[in-house]
Amino acid sequence: MFAKFLSRAAAAALLLAAMSVAASAQVVQATGKVTLKQADGTEAPVQNALIKFYRTDIKQSFETKTGKNGSYVHAGIPLVGTFTIAVSAPGARPSYVTDVPISRRSENNFALEPGDGSALTLEDIKKLGASGGTGPAASTGAAAPAKVSEEDKKRAAEAAAERARIEEANAKAAELNTKLPEILKAGNDAFTAKKYDEAITHYDQGLALDPTQAVFHRNKAIVLRARGVEKFNAAAKAKDVPGKEAAKEDFKNSAESMEKALAAQRDHAAKNAGAAAPATGGQPNEELGFLFDRSESYRVALQTGASVNTEAAVKAFEEYLAVETDPAKKMRGQNGLGDALFMGGKMDESIATFRQVIATNPQNLDAMLGLGTALAAKGSLAEGGSGTAMIAEARDLFQEFIKKAPDTHPKKADALATAQYLDETIKAAKEPKPSTGAGRTTGTGRRRP
Repeated sequence: MFAKFLSRAAAAALLLAAMSVAASAQVVQATGKVTLKQADGTEAPVQNALIKFYRTDIKQSFETKTGKNGSYVHAGIPLVGTFTIAVSAPGARPSYVTDVPISRRSENNFALEPGDGSALTLEDIKKLGASGGTGPAASTGAAAPAKVSEEDKKRAAEAAAERARIEEANAKAAELNTKLPEILKAGNDAFTAKKYDEAITHYDQGLALDPTQAVFHRNKAIVLRARGVEKFNAAAKAKDVPGKEAAKEDFKNSAESMEKALAAQRDHAAKNAGAAAPATGGQPNEELGFLFDRSESYRVALQTGASVNTEAAVKAFEEYLAVETDPAKKMRGQNGLGDALFMGGKMDESIATFRQVIATNPQNLDAMLGLGTALAAKGSLAEGGSGTAMIAEARDLFQEFIKKAPDTHPKKADALATAQYLDETIKAAKEPKPSTGAGRTTGTGRRRP
């Protein structure tokens, strides 16, 4: 499943552009070329000029960009309808043409003047007025000066520099499109072979090339979590305290990597909002997988005592639980939320969360431990009978856990010791308090379990 997810996530994360698919077969192809007037009077093709098609008979719009030779093609313009076409490019004054029936006039070329690189909305064009032909679309609607000024030369030079920058960026993107999939595959193969250190090295290489790739942050978090579990189990068996601390560091780093993964995924989704889905399809809720993995990283970190931000952990569980529909996963997330609330000092909220789990599933071992721990902690701070009652309920929960948990459960021995301690605390609280003279008595000296 891990490998299957990676292939899907890689395809989505590494896709730099996709052509929109027309909603209907009744479409035509719009074409044209965009050039920019140079200081010497010649015209140069403009790459990455933005072409926007505003349909004026109904509210609808489309867009595309020019290629290296300044040409553009959009194959999904509706057959019917009248359009206003607006063009903008770095270092150029925006231009537009109105009342265009694409079905009868499919080719529209634009010769731009040097300018500030601004763009026009349909409302801007309406305010400028429609002349029925191409216009300079300056803020005043005036025509471009016939004579090339020093300012125009400067703008032309800036436009040329911008084109060079864009070409360099495109070359880098092409290089990334080749290297990143190779690095991702190498990392995935290493993870499958349980070569965790090697896998993390590969994912770090991918992030060094492009830190915005959510898939590398997410995969690194998953591997850190897997490596941490392996370290922690081995250290617990060998009673290796430094080994446990190293594992906790992996859990902490896993949670931090998942925060970066989710932020990158949300940024990518926001930038591509409204774009057509890839032909291969996608997950109905791509974010859910990220939310699940983030909650898992926090859950394991909290259960092992790793140092993580408890407020961030609470938020992570709450966001995940708001969208998760699988009952078993949701229950595990609720237990994680209970742990996060407890670690953040919100004992009442923690107790309420664990009680909800037990109300749904009285046999849930994690909820028994969580609720018992929270009750014991709160009871040790309370005075009088209410505190003793909470400690007694906590002891009963630990004893119930001991009965139902298998002998191989890693927390059974600790639960047994805690239950015995709580039982002794309750007995001590019930014993008469010896007099110390002048009406003073000594306390029981409770300590927090």
